[in-house]
Amino acid sequence: MSEFLTKQTEWQQQAESSDDLKLQVGRPQSDESWQLLAVDVQEKLMLQLTDDLLDVGCGSGLLLSKLARNCANISGIDYAQAMVDKAQILLPNANFYCGEAKTLPFTSDSFDKLLSYSIFHYFPDREYALSVVKEMIRVVKPGGIILIGDVLDSSYENEIKSNSDLAYEQKIPYIHRYSQWQFYDLALLQSELSDLVCKFEVLTQPSEFTLSGYRKDIRLWL
Repeated sequence: MSEFLTKQTEWQQQAESSDDLKLQVGRPQSDESWQLLAVDVQEKLMLQLTDDLLDVGCGSGLLLSKLARNCANISGIDYAQAMVDKAQILLPNANFYCGEAKTLPFTSDSFDKLLSYSIFHYFPDREYALSVVKEMIRVVKPGGIILIGDVLDSSYENEIKSNSDLAYEQKIPYIHRYSQWQFYDLALLQSELSDLVCKFEVLTQPSEFTLSGYRKDIRLWL
């Protein structure tokens, strides 16, 4: 089975493994932590009640559910059908799609704001990630904002991966293996995207987030 299909299958299984929405998306933090995350995302996206918001890699829709009252319309896309099904149950009035991030099924300039949280480290390589960002830029209106959350800073890659127990990793799902995660040179990423956006910002996460030291948020202004 290819790496892509392996990860897709494991996310299917993750979604079906529990009724706990937090466990379904692999972020079993407290309700307080989730609320802090929602507030942080809302502020960074500068959500307004008139906004059409798209979540790329929406999972089971938990984060979207905490943002829904702050915008006009919400849509989400995920490549695991089980995640999409969970999200549609949670948010029956939203629009959810099953598809791949690098080929979004939307016309150009469709959304005011776009969120993509904690999926870039699962991508196969930097080239794939760049194609995804370019596709995100395509579907967001001029003047819009894209927030890519939980991007792993390559400055910490050796430290994080050297602390991973490779023997233990063989016993856990592929998606949870630190040694397989993609880290990004944020300065290089900025140079590659600077001609496509009006502004590229690297933002820190709240210090209360346990892993905030090596996880950054990228905000793109179009």
